[in-house]
Amino acid sequence: MKKTLLYCTMAFALVLVLILPMAVPVMASEITVTKELDPDEAPYEVGETIHFVMSVTNPASNTATNTLTRIWDTLPNGDVIEFLGPSETLVQTPGQTDTFQADYLVHAIDIEWIEPPVGEPYWGVRNKFEAEGYDSAGDDVYGLGERSAQINQPPPPVGGEAFPISRLSILAPWIVLGAAIMAGAAIFIRRRRVQG
Repeated sequence: MKKTLLYCTMAFALVLVLILPMAVPVMASEITVTKELDPDEAPYEVGETIHFVMSVTNPASNTATNTLTRIWDTLPNGDVIEFLGPSETLVQTPGQTDTFQADYLVHAIDIEWIEPPVGEPYWGVRNKFEAEGYDSAGDDVYGLGERSAQINQPPPPVGGEAFPISRLSILAPWIVLGAAIMAGAAIFIRRRRVQG
């Protein structure tokens, strides 16, 4: 009986140790990440350049200082721009904002169908801006800012590549076929005559 009670108590303690950290949210520091188009001239055309302006803010209401260890932007074509070097950090006190910029040349291959949470769907390109690090309390901080830009979808190409075609190249297979049939008929007629 004592062993059973001991095992039950141990099992209950183990369950509490495993579940309690998931049930109690960790108080993490605050961070705000935004991404905008400047100027917002959508819809853009293939071949135009989109200018993105991104910002990372440690809100004034936050009591902790944020130390950002990585700030990066993923362009619509998948290229990644790193705004901090491998050993660099950015320290932000409460209320501090830092701004970053990136340009992207619109390519037709990067255009996709975008269905926003609000509004009509459209053809466009997606862009992600992210920042991560830790605060003065030792908690992780992470922010994500996504922005898409509407693009006028160019009409699909019709027919493919064009090559010069001569009449002879079109008629050549038929001429060869006709000659083969006539040669076969001539051989057949000769054999009939020889046999007759």
